[in-house]
Amino acid sequence: MKKKKQSASGIFFSMFLRAIVVILAIVIVCLIVALVRSLLHGKETKKTENNTGSGQVTVEKQEDELLTAQKTEAGTESKEATKDLNLKIAVLNGTQTAGLAGAWKEKLEGDGFTSVEAGNYIGETKKSVIYVTKEGADQSLKSYFPGAGIETTALNKEETDVDISGMDVVIVIGTEDDILSKQ
Repeated sequence: MKKKKQSASGIFFSMFLRAIVVILAIVIVCLIVALVRSLLHGKETKKTENNTGSGQVTVEKQEDELLTAQKTEAGTESKEATKDLNLKIAVLNGTQTAGLAGAWKEKLEGDGFTSVEAGNYIGETKKSVIYVTKEGADQSLKSYFPGAGIETTALNKEETDVDISGMDVVIVIGTEDDILSKQ
């Protein structure tokens, strides 16, 4: 069988139809991408009728759970911003992991605390303990050691190898907060 030759207008028409199909496919893909982006950014829209009965349609933006969670985190950050970064802190290693107090000192200094000393606790403890001599000082550090006990009595100076006099907070790091072994 011989192929029938198409006329110039037939070729043009078939190419024109193919171009339209390709353009429509691109438009559909762009619309899908825009829809996905709006859903990811929480800008869902909801059509509601106006209570006046006039038949007008208004568009309301609704926040999704992700945006609500982000706002909650932002509120948490603002609360953390009220931390007393000028506390005099002694971090004592109450484990057998060498360098643990130094690692916590670097972490606290990296988060903005300006006066942090590291040393060793004579003995070993599983649970961390925060010894507080300045009222409210434990609130600035509680998020770092959520399972730690809070003591308002002073730590005995013989239980450490550094001078802890004049410290607002003394933290004895237990094995539960051993950030070096957990890495």
